[in-house]
Amino acid sequence: MRIVTSKYPRRWASQSLGALGACTILLVALFMAGASWNLIVQKRLLALNPPPGRFYLVDGKSMHLNCSGTGRPTIVAEAGSGEDSLTWTLLQNSLSSSYRFCSYDRAGTGWSEPRPGPRDSEAIASQLHELLKTAHEKGPVVLLAHSLGGLYIKEYAQLYPDQVAALIFLDATTPATYQGRAADALGLGQATISQLTEFPLIGWAAEVSGYDRLMHQCSGFPSSLSSISALYQADQCIASQDREQREEAAALPADEREVTDAPVKVPVLVLSEDKSPILQTADAISTWDMLQNNLLKLSAESYRIKAVNSDHFLQLSCPNFTSDQIRVALTAYEKKSSLHGTTTSAPCR
Repeated sequence: MRIVTSKYPRRWASQSLGALGACTILLVALFMAGASWNLIVQKRLLALNPPPGRFYLVDGKSMHLNCSGTGRPTIVAEAGSGEDSLTWTLLQNSLSSSYRFCSYDRAGTGWSEPRPGPRDSEAIASQLHELLKTAHEKGPVVLLAHSLGGLYIKEYAQLYPDQVAALIFLDATTPATYQGRAADALGLGQATISQLTEFPLIGWAAEVSGYDRLMHQCSGFPSSLSSISALYQADQCIASQDREQREEAAALPADEREVTDAPVKVPVLVLSEDKSPILQTADAISTWDMLQNNLLKLSAESYRIKAVNSDHFLQLSCPNFTSDQIRVALTAYEKKSSLHGTTTSAPCR
């Protein structure tokens, strides 16, 4: 008995594979074309909108530092996760009339080149120290930090205590933020941190291919920074900056080991949000309040002020409150006045 087989299924399979291959080639070609266009636009925007400040080589990599003002002391600002020197624009414009104010971009953020190696607190603090030394910015300096940057300035004070005149924490995190009950209340437990370190393939493809730019996802800016909107937009949708953010999140376990709660021998100012929309529950609000109060234990010369009806980004939403409180604190430090041991509040403005 002869078995008759049809050639059509084989032909259909061959045609399907051919169509699939053609579609794959087309998608790759579109991706490459979009990525090339996106890179050209990105380079053009960066060329047309150079940042203020100068560039210095630190261990063979270019780092961006923007210093203005001639007064004393020098304030050095450390941005939070996903931020860079532009977040300090309003405070730098205000405070540089009385002090020297330096903002900078960590490696892989803003206009600083990415660099290999760990992105933990010790590495970041030592690179900032080398940057300031290379730029001949003399200490001791006042370190100002927002959010995650709080870990980095505390580490700096541990490594270079003689180079620090005061610490200013702007709604800043501590190692305890990512531990135990506090982490659970704030939604910053291990599962969340693990998600932050994962490579977002779809998001990366949308960004690199230029899709996000076509959909106007790279043109937003905080309303308070409208005066530098073009500069801010030139600093958006850059894949290396997203990678730096993931690497900093991955380094949090190392940060928890490196950054201690050991007291410092300099004044500490803690400026905090009130009831931010970011803190969704009463438990989260009370937990954040506790963590902010715990920062006062770092120094006998410490005090805290809450900005009423504020959010996490005090440097953008409450710039006048923030600059005024920093001025008051630095004036008191200079006169060796006693401003410590209390928690008060003032309007966000």
